[in-house]
Amino acid sequence: MKKHTLRRIAAAVSAYALMAAAMPTVPLASFAAENVLEANFDSGISGWGTYKESGGVCTLTSEGGKLALKVTNQGTLNYAVQMCYDEPLALYQNGVYRLRFDISSTIPRFVEAMIQQNGGTYQAYTWKGINVTTEMQTIEYEFTMEEETDIMTKFCFNCGLQEKEDGGPLGEHTVYLDNVSLELVDDSQVDYSANAPYEAPIVTNQLGYKPNASKKAVFRNTNGGSFNVVNAETNEVVYTGQMEGPIENALAGETNYTGDFSQVTAPGKYIITANGLDNSYSFEINDNIYSNLLDASVKMLYLQRCGTAVQDADFAHPSCHDTEAVIYKTNQKINVNGGWHDAGDYGRYVVAGAKAVADLMYAYKAAPDMYSDSIGIPESGNGTPDILDEVRYELEWMMKMQDTSDGGVYHKVTCDTFPGYVMPQDETKQLIVMPKSTTASADFAASMALAYE
Repeated sequence: MKKHTLRRIAAAVSAYALMAAAMPTVPLASFAAENVLEANFDSGISGWGTYKESGGVCTLTSEGGKLALKVTNQGTLNYAVQMCYDEPLALYQNGVYRLRFDISSTIPRFVEAMIQQNGGTYQAYTWKGINVTTEMQTIEYEFTMEEETDIMTKFCFNCGLQEKEDGGPLGEHTVYLDNVSLELVDDSQVDYSANAPYEAPIVTNQLGYKPNASKKAVFRNTNGGSFNVVNAETNEVVYTGQMEGPIENALAGETNYTGDFSQVTAPGKYIITANGLDNSYSFEINDNIYSNLLDASVKMLYLQRCGTAVQDADFAHPSCHDTEAVIYKTNQKINVNGGWHDAGDYGRYVVAGAKAVADLMYAYKAAPDMYSDSIGIPESGNGTPDILDEVRYELEWMMKMQDTSDGGVYHKVTCDTFPGYVMPQDETKQLIVMPKSTTASADFAASMALAYE
């Protein structure tokens, strides 16, 4: 069986993403080609977690070297309580896999085990319904990944809603899991090359360079030689240089050469060519090449606005999430329109928002002259730098998240389930305001104090 190393590169561009906790180490997991996952729980539950919604309540611990999911409330959906592996697993099309685990429950019940798409339609690539008993039983079977390759799958166990045969509630119980493994047993029909992204053999700063800046290109999959800098508009060769190297790039698992073209200083658009290699992507040399980056970062936040129509050539959408929200486990509704969508979902979080506005205000205080009043948001031209206008938009929403009776601040507003890949105006389920939290209240107070200054 051939070896295949999976390299997962996660890139996130957000001016207000907040790291909530340190990433756990997963000492018992292996991502080599054969053993995709191998875990027992003699040393704890690192790498495993839960997902809860629709009234589901549970806790996850280890007991006697086994993963122990204590289900207090099953919720109203079969996936209202999930026990899941928190790291994505790669399933390659036409690969044959063997899944194995031991499972039991303090009360006999039905559990669904699956490896599924983590988003979109959440389709299951493999699914097994299990009548779990009080005796530990071993589940082991092979399956073929018939869908297109997915390197970001989710491995989970649905332990939500189920009634007893007499129609009564199942009651509190604990589901135990142990000796989990997922093995790629046959990859003879896997076309790994079909899943590899295009990797440009000549790498430059695609944004560009200032005229007098140092300029170097990196050449991959070559044995050296000469290279040309070509004017992209006239096809004229303006500079010819020699590659330098080789340089062992251990992290990338390749050997590189570099080429210095700092002598090219004339403003314009260029590409770099070399015999036997694809041309580089075009790049620009210009004194003002970086001048719009700060404006673009603030404009990104405008594009995240919720509760109002957003105007843009590419990311426009009508007003969204502008109905009243229900406070969790009450019949009370409040208006919490506004704010910024958080990330891949359309939830709005006070903690992340407070961190974001604080960072923006500190940035403005450090260099107020760097921020303009003309980036193209509705408030542009009002005499106030647009960065502060955008901060105010989020702050006004945060104030709606405060309970004026006691000063506490609700943690977030969201729908009870993620909507999938839809435009924001198409998520129309009931909005829910989650309970007040110490973290949200403290962060709210700190960012409001800074805003007052």
